[in-house]
Amino acid sequence: MYKEFETRTSFRYLKEVINCLKEPICILGGWAVFFQVNERFQQAQGRPYLGSRDIDLGFNISKDLQTLSQTINILKEELKFKPLSFRMIKEIHTETEEEIKSGENVPAHFTFPMFIDLIVDSIPKDFKKTFGFNPIDEPLLKTVFDKKEFIILNEFDRKLLLPNPELLLAMKVNSLPSRDKEHKRIKDICDIFALAWYTKVNLEKINLLKFVSQKKLKLCLSTISEEDYEKATIQISHEKEELKRVINLICNK
Repeated sequence: MYKEFETRTSFRYLKEVINCLKEPICILGGWAVFFQVNERFQQAQGRPYLGSRDIDLGFNISKDLQTLSQTINILKEELKFKPLSFRMIKEIHTETEEEIKSGENVPAHFTFPMFIDLIVDSIPKDFKKTFGFNPIDEPLLKTVFDKKEFIILNEFDRKLLLPNPELLLAMKVNSLPSRDKEHKRIKDICDIFALAWYTKVNLEKINLLKFVSQKKLKLCLSTISEEDYEKATIQISHEKEELKRVINLICNK
């Protein structure tokens, strides 16, 4: 799905970022799924679960605006990431694996954009005036923080805060229909299945209606084509019919 260089580089910078930030660090997206499912997936299949290209960080700014401000400052000043709209970016040379310096002329096909996405639970009125950009908002983060729907995991000798598997599933169900890039849609399908199959989620009792509407569940299901399932099964090494059965169970509650 993703080149090994890309996920390896992303994991390297994930560790670097985590080691610099205030604990606990809220991880979302693909790396949150990885940390939830990797141990069981590796035991079953003898290989690590799929990595991610990007790093997604979550913030409870309705109660703590300072942590986001400190994080942005650390990413810019200490780790030399540059702001790009709602993201932070650092360009990496795909052959040397070194950071590309400002002004260095490197062809696009030798450039890997290492993105960090800053995701908030809500957007205050004067956010853009204060920070200079409009962030991604994920309303389900309020459930993570306010209702303590998370687990704390120790990784890299640091405390990571991960949304509970059902909430991660709900976030993936929300995001999948709007994916305009095929690889992100396929990755979401793999993540949905992995969260249902390789965590302690009870498939018979799962009920995402606590977090998302039935309309969203149906939309997610209708978005996935037969070809999508076929491509996902190659990545996750489960039969297509098994993927379809599990995702139907999740989205037909």
